[in-house]
Amino acid sequence: MTGPWFFAAGVGLLMALVAVVTYRSGLLLRRWTPSFNLLLSPADNAVRLALVGLCVLWGWRLGPGPAALGWETADLGSRLAWGLLAGLILTALLTWAGRIVERRWGPEVYSTRLMQCILPINDRERIGVALALLPAAALEELLFRSLPLGGLMWLASPWLLLWPLSLLFGLLHWPQGAWGVAGTTLAAVAFSLLFLATDSIWPPLVAHYVLNVLQVVIAQRLGLKSQRLH
Repeated sequence: MTGPWFFAAGVGLLMALVAVVTYRSGLLLRRWTPSFNLLLSPADNAVRLALVGLCVLWGWRLGPGPAALGWETADLGSRLAWGLLAGLILTALLTWAGRIVERRWGPEVYSTRLMQCILPINDRERIGVALALLPAAALEELLFRSLPLGGLMWLASPWLLLWPLSLLFGLLHWPQGAWGVAGTTLAAVAFSLLFLATDSIWPPLVAHYVLNVLQVVIAQRLGLKSQRLH
């Protein structure tokens, strides 16, 4: 098997692994309420960090190079700033759209159960959740933006590939209901376009992280409580 095909197969296997684990976790949450914050599980975070490391190693050793994968750090400050701005705008748009969807179709269109399983209940957990969300965002950006869009250009145009990748990314969030899938798919499209427009992983990574953190903050500001407080 030649290098590019071996790289593509590895990316596909990593995606399949994450998809299976995510699906099974969603099934488990339907009948089980954890007594701890899901984002603060040492085992889960160790696995997540290991997968981030594996993605980086796979891209570094077998990929088309750091530039194609968007890993270069030139003009990093500007790219981080663009990511921050994009994250703030995307959070505002999705929050606004979510309220419209909820008013139109009712609260059943979005399940808060997963969010309630990661909401912090004290300052120590707030710091932990903020830290844990970074490798979570990094893994998803590597696996659904950098490696496929930057590394599989020889196989398919990234401007076409972003659509099925975004849909798959959205479907992995099925435990959050119809709006969870739709909203996440839209966010994935935005992250993909940001990656392709900047040729860098840093803006979508920052935007993704900002969106995730602000979703937790907004949920608590709107009165959502952790499952552990019920």
